[in-house]
Amino acid sequence: MIKLFRHIRQNLIMENKTGKYLKYAVGEIILVVIGILIALQINNWNENRKLKIDERALLTNLSIEFNRKLDELEGKNQGRIENIKGIDQLLQIISNRDSIINDEEIIKIIGGLQTMYEVNEEFSIIELLFSSGKINTISNDSLKANLISWPDKLEEMFEEQRTVKDIVVHQLNPLINTYVSQAYINNKYRSIRGVKNIVESPFENDFEVLFSDRRFESLIASKRSLLRANIRDTEILIEAAKSILEMIKKELKP
Repeated sequence: MIKLFRHIRQNLIMENKTGKYLKYAVGEIILVVIGILIALQINNWNENRKLKIDERALLTNLSIEFNRKLDELEGKNQGRIENIKGIDQLLQIISNRDSIINDEEIIKIIGGLQTMYEVNEEFSIIELLFSSGKINTISNDSLKANLISWPDKLEEMFEEQRTVKDIVVHQLNPLINTYVSQAYINNKYRSIRGVKNIVESPFENDFEVLFSDRRFESLIASKRSLLRANIRDTEILIEAAKSILEMIKKELKP
């Protein structure tokens, strides 16, 4: 009987010890799990902090690039508007030969005809956004959507811009140079800007014959139409750029 009591007592002691070990083990596991969760939370906080820093740096660079592009777009559009005014003057001269315009003014207009008013097709920060996947760094969905649609808006304007360049380089300039010396035009521009002329051209200029050429009228009228379309597309880009810049400004507020 005494042996049985001792055996039961020993079993109880062993069970108590096992219970204590189990409680201790469970406690240790809970502490480890809590430690892991805290570490994960700190890691997530650090990752989010890094993402925010990266996003802020990206938005700052975008702001700089879009401000530059906005200035360029507005400047080119102003040049196109002035060019259209010059074309209208020439069309008036062609239509009514009694219109009087001095030689210097004609040269200014001709110089405008030879200008393409090209917007630079390179936009490095946007290209980087898509090539590197950094577009996903931007948390503002509305801003992201506007940035994604920007290249398509640009391409519409670039298509007309390339057509204008093709007309000017391959058709209009060769026709102008048939009747007017390019050296004479360049010298006049230098003179207007107060720059010393190069050697004077020995060739005569015949504006009258140039203005009588039907191809000239057709080409400047075509350029006018393309410039008008270019202006409309650029105005859309200008408004889009302003909208993007406003959203970036809000995101960069402390």
